[in-house]
Amino acid sequence: MRLTAIRGYAGFASEEEVAILMNRMLEILTKRPESTPYNYQEYEILRSAFLLPYLLEIYPYDCFKKFNEQLEKQYDAMPDVFIGMFTCNDKGEHILLVPPAVVQKRIAAFQRG
Repeated sequence: MRLTAIRGYAGFASEEEVAILMNRMLEILTKRPESTPYNYQEYEILRSAFLLPYLLEIYPYDCFKKFNEQLEKQYDAMPDVFIGMFTCNDKGEHILLVPPAVVQKRIAAFQRG
């Protein structure tokens, strides 16, 4: 969860300094589907009120906008079965949106085809 560290860093660093780190994060994100095509857990955390929406509201930097655009593109490319299982509130606490038993059934059904 490097973006959590960048969230803290953004309060002290310039936009240019943050952009250097975010460009590297964007490279990592772009390559993620090669190794983890259904990376729903990371995507949900990044998309939660605790991270990108917060960063975009407080620091409307281009680097955060570019990262968010790529994240949304990859998120939207995932099968629906992996979308909307949980989120995080503005304090970073996990909030289940779907009971774990339902999640397991959905994923098992997806894997069976």
